Amino acid sequence: MNTFTQTCFLVIACIAIGNSTLANDGRMAPSPFTTTRFLASAKKIDSIIAVNATAKVCACQILNLQSNNHYVKNAVVFAEKTNSEGQEDLAKAQTRLEKEKRMLRLLFYNKIEVIAKTTAATDCNTLFMQLKKKQDNLLLYEVLNADIVIR
Repeated sequence: MNTFTQTCFLVIACIAIGNSTLANDGRMAPSPFTTTRFLASAKKIDSIIAVNATAKVCACQILNLQSNNHYVKNAVVFAEKTNSEGQEDLAKAQTRLEKEKRMLRLLFYNKIEVIAKTTAATDCNTLFMQLKKKQDNLLLYEVLNADIVIR
């Protein structure tokens, strides 16, 4: 290709990218920074974090997993459920953990040893941070969504 053709393609690509890129509020150019917009976005983020922290329940198991050629010590498996029915939600999260353990045993690991179990009326990320402060050698294995029905 000659340089004229390359230049034309480059100009067309820049125009296409520029037209499809939007800044905040759906405008093509960034809008000026104002303190009112900053405060509004900070309040919005705080409200999202508060809703997410209070609307979840979490069940947790700390496991030692062993197969023929692999050993994982202190693997933490979580099941998180939206808190709408109280104690039933914790039971559903624990059931989801048990189903996951059965799948792990069936497909990957010969031996699964449960070291500890816990439940909390918080999201699993917060619970993991609390557990990590107490025991530093924990390995986050998986956070399961117990809202999804697995048969």
